[in-house]
Amino acid sequence: MRAGAGLHRRRRAVTIEDLEAGLASVRLAEAPDDWALAAYRLAVAKSEAAARPQDIEQALDLLDKAARILDADRAPVEHSRILTAAANCHRAAGRADRALELFRRAAELSAPRAPAAEHAAALINLGLAHCEAGHPEPAIEALDRAVSLMTDGLETGSETANGGRGSDDEPGRVLGAALINRAQARQSLGRDEDVRAALDDYRSAMAALPASSLQAGMAAHGLGAAVLELCRRGVSGWSADDAFDAFEQSLSVLSHTSFPFHHAVARHSLALAYEMRGEPGDLARALNSAHASLSVFDPRLHAVHWRTAHATLARLEDALGEDDPSAGRLGHVARLLADTTDEEREQLLRDRLLRAASLPATGARADLEALIGSVAALPRNGYRDVLRDMIGVLMELPDQLLETACDVLCRVHREHDSTDALDETLDSVISERLFGPQRVRVRDLLEANGWVRP
Repeated sequence: MRAGAGLHRRRRAVTIEDLEAGLASVRLAEAPDDWALAAYRLAVAKSEAAARPQDIEQALDLLDKAARILDADRAPVEHSRILTAAANCHRAAGRADRALELFRRAAELSAPRAPAAEHAAALINLGLAHCEAGHPEPAIEALDRAVSLMTDGLETGSETANGGRGSDDEPGRVLGAALINRAQARQSLGRDEDVRAALDDYRSAMAALPASSLQAGMAAHGLGAAVLELCRRGVSGWSADDAFDAFEQSLSVLSHTSFPFHHAVARHSLALAYEMRGEPGDLARALNSAHASLSVFDPRLHAVHWRTAHATLARLEDALGEDDPSAGRLGHVARLLADTTDEEREQLLRDRLLRAASLPATGARADLEALIGSVAALPRNGYRDVLRDMIGVLMELPDQLLETACDVLCRVHREHDSTDALDETLDSVISERLFGPQRVRVRDLLEANGWVRP
């Protein structure tokens, strides 16, 4: 959590140019405090938008000047905020020791006078800095204090008027952040009892946070990952099934469109859960989920995650290849779609088609060609089942995806050895699955691409 960046909320988007103009409009000699606050706000904006090392150094220069005016003796709360912003700059510049020192001083200064949520945020920053420095024990001590501050405030009602969990529930968000970070610090200690304690923290975080928030999704993912860790260790009382609900809850919040990176991380974790469970079809489910995560990770930006997901995908392909080397990745997923329940088939197709809909036109076409080409190779009954649900899902998505899918269907059928049989299957599925205008619309699109109704 970036406490320093969030302490001054603006009603509208303010550009760096606006903040520079605001600073220039204040005369340092006449209004030093106003100048220092304007310099602080500009420095925070510059550091958050920094594209070059010199941007960070410029922000630090402004913060140093502001700190000299709003010093710790005369303005301890404001000075604490300035120190927090400076610590974030040093962290971004790779100076972890200096960041840790400043976060510690900021937490000490904020303790007597700052609101509980602000002091807790400073303690969270301190805990994170300790974790990054490889010191989980002092991190947990700082986060314990943050949790206690917020828990006491929520119990007495001093931090919130209604105790609700709406999107503007700052006390809940701060408490949730403290619990999530304490859970991660506890996991890093490595003992079974610490992982169990982390589970309790993740559950408490999920209860404290707005259900649709990014943090709630991260807490649910952390819960599932901690359960998998206990399973890997063979701790009694836990199985991979216990992780599935947590991962599904996480993915319901961390959507592909809203939080693509976090979605990909959760998808990869879900793949590991399927691999660990090992029931019929689970390797194909794991393969499908790992492929979904790999399609999001950028090897330039997410190198570690990309390599990990790539290794998982290769391992799963090898395991599936032992049973049927000729099927390939797409073939295994197509068989899963044909053999699973109607409910799971529809969900798998919805996930796949939603991802395709978010891609540029060329990417969406390539994804549809891979999907439709693989299911067209299924036995006829399997193709019918998958096609029926696929068309149903397509009718709920943007029209452009439906148009591309109809074009791809026509091309795949033309190039297939059993064109007539596939066309008959498609026609019967349209008659069974669609009604009125939808049926007319799909047939018009197909005929525009050269399809002749059997």
